[in-house]
Amino acid sequence: MTNNPTERPAEHSTAPTAPSATDWTSLSPSTPVSATSTQAPTSTPVSTAALPDELTVILRVNRFTPRPERDRGRRTSPFERSSSPFGTTSAPSPRARQRGRQWTQDYTITMRPEDTLLDCLLSIKRTQDPTLAFRYSCGHGMCGSDAANVNGTPTLLCSATLSQWIDHRAGAGTDTEGFRRTGDATARKSDTPTPPSVPTLTPDLPASPSEPPIIELSALPGFRVIRDLVVDIDPMLDQIRRLKPYLIHKGGNNGDERPHDGDSEYLQTPEQLSAYDVLATCIACGVCEGSCPVYAGGEAFMGPAALIWASRFINDSRDDATERRKRDVDTDDGISSCQSVRACSRQCPQGIDVGEEMWRLITTVREG
Repeated sequence: MTNNPTERPAEHSTAPTAPSATDWTSLSPSTPVSATSTQAPTSTPVSTAALPDELTVILRVNRFTPRPERDRGRRTSPFERSSSPFGTTSAPSPRARQRGRQWTQDYTITMRPEDTLLDCLLSIKRTQDPTLAFRYSCGHGMCGSDAANVNGTPTLLCSATLSQWIDHRAGAGTDTEGFRRTGDATARKSDTPTPPSVPTLTPDLPASPSEPPIIELSALPGFRVIRDLVVDIDPMLDQIRRLKPYLIHKGGNNGDERPHDGDSEYLQTPEQLSAYDVLATCIACGVCEGSCPVYAGGEAFMGPAALIWASRFINDSRDDATERRKRDVDTDDGISSCQSVRACSRQCPQGIDVGEEMWRLITTVREG
């Protein structure tokens, strides 16, 4: 049996209501993952030795409220057909320009350094602003529903702690011009060569409580924003469905391809299992797609998440549709659009080296 990530999470309620136990809950199907999978760090961790028991921080949320659709009463031609390309459209394009109100809103909150950003948003939802919209389900990094942009980096809100993402208004670990400090400027000017120092992001805590650290949150790049931090992930799931993310078995007298019925047992060696074991832990969170400059930039690209799921079944010895899967990804919007930037590998919460897997997939398809 294989996991099917293509079910859409339940819609988040965006209407302003009084705080209750169900206002901010939005269920999405949790995809089970391997218990032995490790979670990659989403940021350079900072030392918590100098941090106090509680931190007062500012969450700067990039908010969005869509403009309500208005029926202009357009008269249609009696000769117009619904199938005509000039007729009415069914769904908005994910790359279409969105219309609505956009603004940034600051929330000042006092939390513990080990609290996650999801904990902060839940506290704001309960005590400050019940209209704030975001999506989450399990809250433990297993479902991938709460992916968002944190200080410009896509990550899971339930895995990002305050101690990891604390950022002073002037920029943590940066100089006055906004550049990261990688060493001592005086030492670089000296004639004696010195070994390069490892860049560290130490919390630049303000001396005055009137200037608390700032953490900026925004919606995941590359997806149409529904409201605030809630994005439409249907295009990503549609691309995964397009590649048939399940085992295909050739059975019957005519050898037709059909999903495995589960009546027979598949046997694999440990070596065959290791070929796709890591890929099977993908939770389709969209972090890799938000990190990809090609997909997030609006290019025609099916995205690294769909290619990871295709690679997972191409490397599975139990699947009988390997050649067809290779043809499905060897398209203009498939592996041909991947530019091997490898930005998709940096923030994967399951620790998958997505960029390396993309390169292996391209090699397998082109040389196979």
